[in-house]
Amino acid sequence: MCGIAGIISKNKNVTLDKMEKVLGAIAHRGPDGGGTYIRNNVGLGMNRLAIIDTEEHTIPFSNEDGTLHLVYNGEIYNHEEICRKLKKIHTIKYNSDSETILHAWEEYGLEIIKIFNGMYAFAIYDEKEDALTLVRDKVGEKPLYYYFDGSELIFASEIKAIVKVVKPDINPKALTYKTFEFCCGEETLFKNTYCLQPGEALIYKNGGITLKKYWKIYDNLIDVKDDEKQIVEDLTELMEDSILLRKKNNVHNFGCLVSGGVDSALVACISKPDFIYTGTYDINENFNELPYAQLVAKHIKKDMVVVKPQKEDYLRYKDEILYHLDMPCTWTSFNMFMVLKRAKEDIRVVLSGEGVDELFGGYHRYHLLDHDQKIFKLKAMEKYNYMIQKYYGAPESRYAKLINRNINQFDEDTNRYLHELTTYYFSKTESIIHGMGIVDFYTTMQVLLKMSDNMSMAFSIENRSPFLDYRLVQYAFSMPDKYKIKDGITKYMIKKIAERFIPKEIADRVDKRGFAAPVNLWFDWNKNGQYGREQYRESVYADWRKIFFKDADNNSDKIYSTN
Repeated sequence: MCGIAGIISKNKNVTLDKMEKVLGAIAHRGPDGGGTYIRNNVGLGMNRLAIIDTEEHTIPFSNEDGTLHLVYNGEIYNHEEICRKLKKIHTIKYNSDSETILHAWEEYGLEIIKIFNGMYAFAIYDEKEDALTLVRDKVGEKPLYYYFDGSELIFASEIKAIVKVVKPDINPKALTYKTFEFCCGEETLFKNTYCLQPGEALIYKNGGITLKKYWKIYDNLIDVKDDEKQIVEDLTELMEDSILLRKKNNVHNFGCLVSGGVDSALVACISKPDFIYTGTYDINENFNELPYAQLVAKHIKKDMVVVKPQKEDYLRYKDEILYHLDMPCTWTSFNMFMVLKRAKEDIRVVLSGEGVDELFGGYHRYHLLDHDQKIFKLKAMEKYNYMIQKYYGAPESRYAKLINRNINQFDEDTNRYLHELTTYYFSKTESIIHGMGIVDFYTTMQVLLKMSDNMSMAFSIENRSPFLDYRLVQYAFSMPDKYKIKDGITKYMIKKIAERFIPKEIADRVDKRGFAAPVNLWFDWNKNGQYGREQYRESVYADWRKIFFKDADNNSDKIYSTN
């Protein structure tokens, strides 16, 4: 895991001073060394966090004849298998997945990325072609942002690096922020600054950029037979292999964050980490998952580090959290920030459970559309499907309403955006459950991954998500959807598998709560103790503006307009 950055300009040479400013903003991502490559109008740089290969290297990495140059953030878990084939035609100096990427690219180009199993964001500059290519992993675990104004392209692992050399300006048209309270998709809250999407590559050549999708869930499905017993065996084997791959590729102690739910318990019980951590609050039982987390610790015979964040901690660190996130989102990241702050004393790698809800039907809101569809199967209504559709509306329209977090539910722009978004992803599958999962995979899950990455890297810790192994992703959206929600049980298949590995009390839970902080109670944002969305949103947005836009135009607040 590292921090990468670069600049390529149409008509200006890149200076070392400019590159050092960019890299300095993300120094926390790579405390184990770094370096730059500068050639006229091109600059590449990298701050390195040594996880697999701890030897010192010249950075950026270059091929034998010095015509290809790589900066890279992430891990390729199957790099040794790929490297064995490359050794026949290339000189391999180190036990490094960076070398594997560079030489594999040299031989096969973008096509080779399809067999990479890992999380990655990298940039390769080709001197012969005078072309720069940016690539992001299939599911979006590793972030990569770029600024482009028509004459200059600047990219980095975090936006704060870009705004070190470009005066920030607020993007008032950030539809995804108005819609979800977070930015997802390509847009950000910073003008002319974009997020490279999962499974996407950007090619800069002759002063222009081209975006190319090299991997999409719905174009990479596999044949899965409708056999529950076989599906259990297949998924168990894939899950164990994915977890152990991410455990093996590491020379440091590693830990797991345990929240008391099935997903994190599965990761911990299979991987058996060196350390386990949880966060809890004494304010009331709704924010206390400690008894369940303790069951995991007892099951794998490990002492657990318990972190108990306080209101004073939130006030002390909220600006630091906002700075690391680059976006107004503090509440949902606070708990993770505090736990990782403690974990830094012990580990450099943490395994977590992101992705299970989106892949395997874990959100309770999925029940609503799943339940609605059952009426179509009633014998008495088989001739009246048109009437049901007229009454309920199309499933994609219903889901668009369900996930809309805009304070103004009648905002035409966000409603149009959501309708187009859900219609597009629902059209890629005949399954409503798969459709909801794909929508969430490419929207809100991307925000969760960004939070996990930025929070862990704030402490130079690498976060790995075993459930987002692309083989599991393919399987999840290829298997019959009836094994995601069955007999009123969400994540049915995962819970069935979990019975083999985790305490029964956790596998049977139906009351799992999110890993959240009680900020609404601390600050009395809602008198009845419920989440005060509007108060929270306004408070965090104002704090974020003060950090990144000290002299911002007040008109920029129109992004909040409910008119």
